[in-house]
Amino acid sequence: MSQTRNNHYVPQWYQNGFAYERDNELRHLKIKQIEQADGSRKIIESKKWYSPAQCFYKKDLYSTFFGGEVSDSVEKQLFGPIDHNGAEAVKAFLTNDQYLWHHNFVDFFSYLDAQKLRTPKGLDWVKARYPELSQTQLMFEMQQLRNVHCTLWAEGVRELVSADESEVKFIISDHPITIYNHACPPDSALCLYPNDPDIALKGSQTIFPLNRDRCLILTNLEYAKAPDDVDPLEPRTNATKVRQSLVNTVNFINGRKLTTDEVMKINYIIKSRSKDSIAAGKECWLYPEAELDCDWRELRHILLPASFELGEFGGEMYARYNNGETHYQDAFGRSSPQNKSLEKEIDESALKDDDICGCGNGRKYQECCKYIPKELRASWTELSIRERNLSFCRAIKGILGLDAGKSWVDVRRDITDEQIVRVYSFYSFLWPRETDIYSLLPKSDGKFRALYTGIVDIRTIGFLALPMASLFDEYLIESPIVNPLNLRPEFSPIKSPSKYRYQALKDFLLMLELEPFIGYGLVNLIPDPSDFDLNLKRAMMDMATTRNRVIESERDLKLMHRIAMEDNLNLMHMSSSDIKIRFVSGEFGLSNFEAGQLVRLWEENAEASPLTPLQDISLIHSGGQYTQFAMVPNYEMSLFIAQATGSVIVTDSECRWAELKRAQHNHNDAVSYPWTGIYEKISRIPLDYRMVESCSKTEFHFALARSLLKSADAMVCANERATDELHNLNKAVELLDCQLEETCCDETVRYVNADCTILAPEGGIYDRNVQRLLIRSGCLHYDQNVRSIYYVSLELSN
Repeated sequence: MSQTRNNHYVPQWYQNGFAYERDNELRHLKIKQIEQADGSRKIIESKKWYSPAQCFYKKDLYSTFFGGEVSDSVEKQLFGPIDHNGAEAVKAFLTNDQYLWHHNFVDFFSYLDAQKLRTPKGLDWVKARYPELSQTQLMFEMQQLRNVHCTLWAEGVRELVSADESEVKFIISDHPITIYNHACPPDSALCLYPNDPDIALKGSQTIFPLNRDRCLILTNLEYAKAPDDVDPLEPRTNATKVRQSLVNTVNFINGRKLTTDEVMKINYIIKSRSKDSIAAGKECWLYPEAELDCDWRELRHILLPASFELGEFGGEMYARYNNGETHYQDAFGRSSPQNKSLEKEIDESALKDDDICGCGNGRKYQECCKYIPKELRASWTELSIRERNLSFCRAIKGILGLDAGKSWVDVRRDITDEQIVRVYSFYSFLWPRETDIYSLLPKSDGKFRALYTGIVDIRTIGFLALPMASLFDEYLIESPIVNPLNLRPEFSPIKSPSKYRYQALKDFLLMLELEPFIGYGLVNLIPDPSDFDLNLKRAMMDMATTRNRVIESERDLKLMHRIAMEDNLNLMHMSSSDIKIRFVSGEFGLSNFEAGQLVRLWEENAEASPLTPLQDISLIHSGGQYTQFAMVPNYEMSLFIAQATGSVIVTDSECRWAELKRAQHNHNDAVSYPWTGIYEKISRIPLDYRMVESCSKTEFHFALARSLLKSADAMVCANERATDELHNLNKAVELLDCQLEETCCDETVRYVNADCTILAPEGGIYDRNVQRLLIRSGCLHYDQNVRSIYYVSLELSN
């Protein structure tokens, strides 16, 4: 069977629509830049008439190789159906028949998304999003990333414009899906090859000529309605890319006739964003810049739809299904009305240096956001993560009566279903499903930030996770509290509160213990980003299931068993004495008399254990209690959050450590450690238990450890390997070791020095699956890898 190896990345049927002066031929312009011996660049232009079969193709662009075998399955099995359906869909939108528009709507946008990725520029863009890809992996990732733009495109303003009355017609480029943002000229950072401004940015518009006489322009709704009042580089509302949405499939603006000058301006944008070649029906159309004298920013006026045409776009939508269920959706695809109570308005120009920063992190303006670019700040227009967590803690105390004189013992004895419903309802109020979590999370802004991954439990967090917070500028811990909006009724604390009597105690006490650390900015307790992106959650869970790598750790299993046993014993306390006696007798092999004595002792000391419920189980009509074991974030989400926030990863779990070590970048099955001279000498690290007790960072040798780790991390971030700097840091490591020895000998002071291993491999730590999750998410700024991981080993006391 013959193999197709000349892969057309711009289909021949599509090219045919741009022929004009000659039948079935286009004037093709290719621009090459050749570097001269003196370092200068020489530009060479090549112009020829070509048939569609002769241009916009590249040999083996999609071919995959297995030994000596060449496969064209991507060309035939993937792009074959896409091109067939896409040709019919484009043909439909060349008419004014709304019936055809509706029936070809999905195929049309699927074709656009595939066309955006299948060109050499598109594939180079995919490769740039991954540290390393083979040809086979590139083809796989390209397929996985198809349809990532469809929802945002479909929710925007859609306009079909005509060149029927223009002397100049639309041209075609080697990257037919053109993205224009007036704040991003071709030489800007966001436009450096192979990048385009993200379509999720408010000011980004998509241009796609259907043929020489018709062109589609897609504009984000917020920008279309108020082009002079929005930040073009700010993400649009609800920028989550992969999700379901309802749109009116026949709602297109269709009637604007462009002048010759307007068509040339669109052609100029198309040419400016091409890779290196364009084609047209006439040679003179290949040089739109020759007739134009305008600024890049001013070109936006040609692409904007008329304001009076926008009435059919936006608004709210209600749908009723045959089973009686209803669906609500606002103009931005959100399924619940916007929560105005979470918004805030701050005038930055009125802030003084010592005022609290508008981002809500509790720090002074001059020490927080004053010198940070807006795109790297957390949102100033919504309550911050810290502000929401503190509000949640106040709600817990208010609803449980703790701020009115009740003790924790009273709560354990008197907690009601109504209180559980109110507390968790307030949590879901603070964290609606459409939360733009990426606008609230910290970004990679140069701070020495760490993400903890491990067991998050009230009984262990003060011993394992919190003491490490002293060593970093910012310390992230994922909240273990489940969002009721994402749970089935039988597992929801709002719908089945009686099943949450025990778990609620654990959740509420954890929040109250962390409240001062949150308030002082020592800990940032963040929600799981997948709580607000169900496609992300499903994809991540599928990856975790497929991974299915069981890494056994005696230390981790011992800790898990201890927590599970304590939960079981605490839950048993809610049972009658007879049931407890039978449980203890069976579990520990005691006689009924011995078990009875132990149970009586247990009951007498129940008040001393903060998690032991003090209610009779007869008061709870639940048929069981829900308990959660939180080892968060998992492997995939640890990498995801760390890359999204520019964090190093800290773990005390042997299992997680083993998983992360497998994700180190390697070349020819070898891992290189350029900074091993520093990190291999750091074998111990001080744990700040004073901070846990006082909520303030301890000085002494902790200050040296902080400075040392921060300086080393700065070298990794900058890929700096200067021997002088390494020498100075090695001296600091030796000094730190001496100080750690001195603290070990001082029996009057409680210091703990934990064993520590730090890995900072060349190329970082990453996983292709996680890279894909980041691309498909609404996160626009993230690191290409995690630069280092810290493993802290502690033996739990009995």
